[in-house]
Amino acid sequence: MLLRLAWRNIWRNKRRTLITLGMIQFAVVLATLMATIRDGIMDIQVENVVGGYQGYAAINDTGYVEEPSIDYIVPYNDSVQSFLKSQNLIKSYSPRIIGGGIITRGEKFKIGRIVGVNPALEDSLTHFSKNLVKGRMHHSIGEVVLGLGLAERLKADLDSVVFITGMGYQGNTANLMLKVVGIIKLSNIQENKRLAFVTLEEAREGFALYEGVNQIVLGLRDNTKAKQSVKKLKKQFTDPVQIYSWNELNVPLYMLVEVNDAVNIIVSAMLYFIISFGLFGTILMMLAERKREFGMLIAIGMKKSKLSYITYLENTFMAIFGTALGFVIAIPVVYYLNQNPVTLTGRNAEDIAKFGFEPLVRTSMNFNIFMWQAISVLGISLFFSLYPILKIRSMNENKAMKG
Repeated sequence: MLLRLAWRNIWRNKRRTLITLGMIQFAVVLATLMATIRDGIMDIQVENVVGGYQGYAAINDTGYVEEPSIDYIVPYNDSVQSFLKSQNLIKSYSPRIIGGGIITRGEKFKIGRIVGVNPALEDSLTHFSKNLVKGRMHHSIGEVVLGLGLAERLKADLDSVVFITGMGYQGNTANLMLKVVGIIKLSNIQENKRLAFVTLEEAREGFALYEGVNQIVLGLRDNTKAKQSVKKLKKQFTDPVQIYSWNELNVPLYMLVEVNDAVNIIVSAMLYFIISFGLFGTILMMLAERKREFGMLIAIGMKKSKLSYITYLENTFMAIFGTALGFVIAIPVVYYLNQNPVTLTGRNAEDIAKFGFEPLVRTSMNFNIFMWQAISVLGISLFFSLYPILKIRSMNENKAMKG
């Protein structure tokens, strides 16, 4: 009976009800959109830096993590390969020899990083072949694939010849003459300007590193659970070298993610504070409009407890329906911006590119964000719905009817 009465009361004044529903729905959409944009931007940056080249996990010598050098190596033998192939948590892997040197073409030169990889294993991990701008992947000795930014700096194109001079393993001198067979665009802008890829065999000969590799990058089944997966792998990996997750390999980026999470909490709190005023305003409007009605009901004998309960049911119905409506509206909006990211231009794009990030604004489709924003707005709505109860219980029916 009380439920039916509360439902009918909602639609007695459709304008007031629609305003309240609109306010709650707007709050859900706004809070969800803001949260998914902040989370999505950070996801892009992590994916660009970690997913594009660095990897979500890697086997490294401890010394290499502290100070990257070609002299720090890890074993890449049958035992290690068997371990990598036997782990269900590992989807793919790629051994790398990483050296540095001066890359020259004619009068143009650039200090870069030369990475020796197995093309097939590397492609299964980072899908490099899909990012080729020109040419093909390198397959034999004497071939090199340049990052797009590096190729532009050297004015190099397909079939151009580049020379590499650098420091090899344990002080050996590295000298390589290579033909450009491909140009690749990496998602990490900074890496795009300095990386050159050769075959693993080319790197072994050129840098005189005949045993082991500098790093074995791992592709995990679930990259979102990289830390948990690495903890499990560490317990089973018996070699003296270590498996590291991306947050251990790239501490500055991980700190940026942590700071972003803290900022999200602060911004969300401020947003909820503003939303609270709007929701409280609609409740005050409802009380002001129905003050005389409440006074008459109490005067003719209706218990304040029942009237309070009916009023709370009305606000609860509107809170639930408004939240559900906002949830339904937010999903397609967020999905559209996820599939069609906004590309920044001008000064903003230049500033973001300086940090090696791609100037894109894309929303996150993390379902937890949708749920938490909806639950938060619903909780705020239900909390402020308690105010009419207090107001009705302290109401004087004579003064209310005169008002």
